[in-house]
Formats: sequence, structure tokens, C-alpha cells
Amino acid sequence: MKKYYVVMLLSVLMNVSIAQPTTLHEDFATCVSAIPTGWQKYSVSGSDSWQCSSSGQSGNGTSMSGYSGGSNHTNEDWLISPLTDFHLYNNPMLSFWCRTKYSGPLIQVLVSSNYTGGGDPNLATWNSLPAVLPTVNSDVWFLSDNINLSSFKNQPLYIAFKYTSTSSVAATWRIDEVNVADGNLAVSKKFINVGQTNAGNFTLSSSFNFTMNGSITNFTIDIPAPFELSKDNSSFSNQLNYSSAISGVAQTVYVRVHPTVADKVYRNQLTFSLNGNLLAEKLFLLGTSLPDHQTLRVYNWNMRWFGDPSSCACDTNQARLNAIQIMKDIEADIYCLQEIVNPVQIANITAALGPKYQYVVSPFCSFATSTSGSSYGSGQKLAYIFNTDKIENAGTFGLLASTYPSDTASNSAYYCFSSGRFPYIFKAKIKLAGGASDTVIFSNIHAKALGDVTSYNRRQCAATKMTDSLNALFPGKKIIVLGDYNDFLEGTDVSGLTVTPYKYILDHGFNGITLPSHYLNQTTFVGSANTIFDNVACTSNLMSVYPDSSCFIFNEVESYIPDYVASTSDHLPVMSYFKFNFPTETRDIQLTNSNANFNFPNPSSNTLSLFANENYQQQTELNVYDITGHRLFHLEQISLLHNSSFHIASLHSGFYLVELKSGNKSAIKKWMVN
Repeated sequence: MKKYYVVMLLSVLMNVSIAQPTTLHEDFATCVSAIPTGWQKYSVSGSDSWQCSSSGQSGNGTSMSGYSGGSNHTNEDWLISPLTDFHLYNNPMLSFWCRTKYSGPLIQVLVSSNYTGGGDPNLATWNSLPAVLPTVNSDVWFLSDNINLSSFKNQPLYIAFKYTSTSSVAATWRIDEVNVADGNLAVSKKFINVGQTNAGNFTLSSSFNFTMNGSITNFTIDIPAPFELSKDNSSFSNQLNYSSAISGVAQTVYVRVHPTVADKVYRNQLTFSLNGNLLAEKLFLLGTSLPDHQTLRVYNWNMRWFGDPSSCACDTNQARLNAIQIMKDIEADIYCLQEIVNPVQIANITAALGPKYQYVVSPFCSFATSTSGSSYGSGQKLAYIFNTDKIENAGTFGLLASTYPSDTASNSAYYCFSSGRFPYIFKAKIKLAGGASDTVIFSNIHAKALGDVTSYNRRQCAATKMTDSLNALFPGKKIIVLGDYNDFLEGTDVSGLTVTPYKYILDHGFNGITLPSHYLNQTTFVGSANTIFDNVACTSNLMSVYPDSSCFIFNEVESYIPDYVASTSDHLPVMSYFKFNFPTETRDIQLTNSNANFNFPNPSSNTLSLFANENYQQQTELNVYDITGHRLFHLEQISLLHNSSFHIASLHSGFYLVELKSGNKSAIKKWMVN
């Protein structure tokens, strides 16, 4: 009888040991005052230990440092995962994000199947895992992935991160996003921009291929609404299911966006699951309900010494290829770029984007006020790449560049703008639907860097001079100031100061879009936390065509461009959208056609009753402007073979200008609305 109970007890214990978690994905989102349930921290020596941190790779994370009380200490501290059973995986692969600052030993990544939990981990057997770790004192987030656990998967496992420090050196280490996923999935793409459509419609589908190898009971692909999936490009849903028959056979999946809400930008992830386990692979998605023919897509990016291999410490050919991929993926109408050293590389990118794109590069930079300056070849320049189907180049120039060399004092525009790195102005005529157009002035800036008070004062001085000049040159016009501000639009990065150096801009007609309070726990400067240096601000008349929350930091590139910060840039691109709901072209109008061949009751109400002294044919164009030249009403291909009436509801009492254009004829008359 006793033997029976012993056998039963062993059976129960065995069942308890088997009933372990079968997945491991920890984002430490709940790590605020205590590490997540199931995780353990154990301090073998020293008074310091693993702690929760609000500065994870994304949101909260964990951190460990042997430096406290003003000195380094000898420590051995372990962070240990829950006991997890991975036997259902074909090829379990571990990944995690980590970051290290200051000198000190590298952490160790270990695995054990005989640790009993809760006690000294040195009493168990641990095997070292071949994790690739970041360089000592690199202080950037680093993804350590493809760590194979296959040889350990037959027994439940603990995974541990072991930290050590000495009285001489004590690094700070942070860990986030610990994940184990099956490694037998191959996906052809990492990012898909499915495009733009009106609410209630759906985009044309984009496609990708995948291959899943190994033992498959059930394989699923999930996508959040309003994105949709299909196996046959006909029947769409939010989930696709596959059986074991797909093992080793390439599959095609179609993706589209089907929004129901207007004027929205949708970003999300497509996920894969094998036998109920979420896999590590993700496919990032972008789509909008902003119709293309009304939308201006604006991209802002500091490309980090682009084209200079020594200063960027990178393979410039690979950086160019990565930039082409990113720019093709995002499909902007205008790319506003900073830190361009080699204009030839910008020409190469433009050619790769296709024949409809053109580029311009500033003919000045720091210490070089022209292309013949000795510092021009090695200097950081500003550039634009633009889509000629959407944008006509109406002129470029360096704002305040004409003040040099007459004014080189410590409060001069030259000095304040990083010794000659003036804002690069691009006057863009925006081509809209039905032949309509509008004008947007872009001011591309790369402000003085560094976090000292002198640099802050130079940024503040530059902001004041730029704002006054823009408002004087372009009164009432739509203006966007964007680029690398090297500081915040709220507060400042400079210790001891609290007010943004760009307060003058915000107090004189401009609205900040990339306010840190709107982008909590986000950054545009890779390796930093809550650091939004790459900014967008615009005049109030542009805010009226800026759909709320349609600007985003394109941080997906960190995940799908291999080793992004080392290979490409230390800044993240910023993308913003503007939707033009009606034509508002501004023209310089001269009333030279006093004998215009058409007439109408004058004054009259806001119904325009036209009759012509001669026939105007089908190609006649009708425009109505206010007295400043802003177009308020537009019709194409009207016919005035007979008298015609046009009700223009938006007009108030006052003077307006009526224009008829037919072929090479153009006639304009004054109209008084009572």
C-alpha cells in the first residue's frame, strides 16, 4: 500500500514538473516596483541587484549596475527566467534586447535544466549560450538573437543573465524583450506599405511569401483591423490558418487595408504562430485612409555623415542601399534630409527611387558659403528629394545666407546657424487633384549640436532670426520648419535650463507637431531615451490640413534594417501627412484684361451667373480668388456656350476676382459679393 502511494506521489510530482509554461515572451511592461511574476533575481555577492527600469528598449525594462554611493562594488547578480518547457518547438531560438554603458565585464547568458529555483544558482549546472553582445560602453540598444536552444529543449529550462562587477569597473546593463520563438520560418519581407485609400474602400493588395519547415499541427497568421489577409487575393479576413501540408512549401499571402475611419494613419504588425506558440518573426505594416490625390507625405531624416565612410564609421555603400530600401518603403512625396556629405550618393538614391524623383542639395554648409569653399566637400549639407508628380520646385535658397560676410558677430545668423549651416528653403508648388495646386515653404534645418549653454544660446538665436525672416518673406503662406533641431520643442536637453530654445517659433505663428508630450517614451536619436531632436513645426494654416496624429517616428527601421545604428544612421526618420481638402493656390494677379469677353451681374450674391460675349468651349477653366490671390473655387472643362450659374457657398461679402482660362487665353474681372 505504501508502495502504491509512493508511485502515485511520484506520478503527481512528474505531472507538476511537466505542467510548465510552454512559451517565453517577457517585455517587462509590468516591471515597475518588482520584477514580473515567475522571474527571480538572486544576489550572490554585493549589495546591488537587478531592478526595474522605466528606460527599456520599449517602455519598461530591467537594469543592473555595480556602481552606487559614488563608487564601484564587487557584485555577482543573476536575473533568472521562469522554468519553461520548449519541447513543442522545432527549433527554439532565444532573442533579447540589451544595452551597456561604462567599462566592466560582459554579462553571461546561461541555461540550466537542474536549477531548483529560489536558491544559489551556483549550486546548479549552467551552460553558456553563444549570445552576441554589444561593445563595452557602446550605450545603444542591441538585439542579440538567433541563440539556438535546440540541444536543451528536451527538458524544462531556466534562462539566466549573470552580471559581475569589481571595485575597479562596474558597467550598467539593461535587458528587455526576452523572447523564445521557433526558428524555422522564412518570410520574404519585413515591412509592407499597403498604401492609401478613402475610408470605406480598400487598397490594392500587396503580397509576401513565407516558408515554414518542420512539424506543423497548426500554423496561423494574424493581422489587426483594418488590415486584412488573403490566400487567394479574393477572400480577405484577419486570420489565415494552415495545416501540416504547407511544411517546406512556399506560400503567398496578400495584404490590404480596409479602413472605416477617414484621415487616419495605421501602423501595426502581422504575427505568426506555430502550434499555439507566437513566433519571433513579425511583418510591420503601414496604411492610411488619406486619399493619395489630396495628400502630401513629408519625410524628415538625419542620415549621419551620409557618404563619408570615416565620419559615419560605416560601409557607405550599405548605408546607401539601406536608405534606398527605407525610402522606397515609406513612399514619401518629399524627403527632407540632413548631414549629407557626398551629393553623388543622394543622386544615386534619387535614381533608384525612379524617374519621377529629383533632388537638390544645399550649395553651402558650415564654414563654406558656396560650393567652392574649402570645407564644402567634407561638410554636412542639407538636401531634398521630391516627387515631381506631386511637387514642382519653385525655388531654393539659403535663408539669411546673404547676411554673410557683413555680419559675423557672435549673435549673427552665420554664427547662430553652426557657422554657415543656414536653413535650406524649398518653395514647393503642390499639385493636387483636378489641376488644383497650393504652395508650401519648407525650411530644412540642422541646428547647432551639443548640450552646453553656449550651444543652446546659438540654437535660440537661430530660431529667432529664422522665424522673423520666414514671417517677413512669406506672410500668410504655409510653412513647415523641419529637420534636426538638436533639442526639444518642449523643455530642453541642456542641464540647468527648462525652456525650449525654440519658444520664439512657437510664440510667433508656428505650431509644434513633434511635442515630447505627444510622443511619450519615444526617441528620434537612437541609443537615447525620450529624446525627440528631429522635429516638425508648421504655421497655423497648415495645421488645418494636418490630420490629428498623422505624424510618427519610423522606429520600425531598427527592427528590420540589420544593425541599423551601425550600418545606417543614429537618427530615426519622422513621417508626417498633410491633407489638402480644397485648392488654395496663391497667385500674383494683374488685371490686364479690362475688355474681358465675359460678364456677370456685379455686385451680386455668392451665385456667379456668367454669360460670355464669345463661345468658351469644353476646355474652359473657371477660378475664383480672394483679393490676396488665394484660390477659393475651381472648375475644369466647363462650357459657356450658354449662360451658366455657379453657387459658391463659402464666400462672404467683399471683393473677389473671377478668371476664365481657355487655351492660351486668360481673362480676369473684379466681382463684388454683397
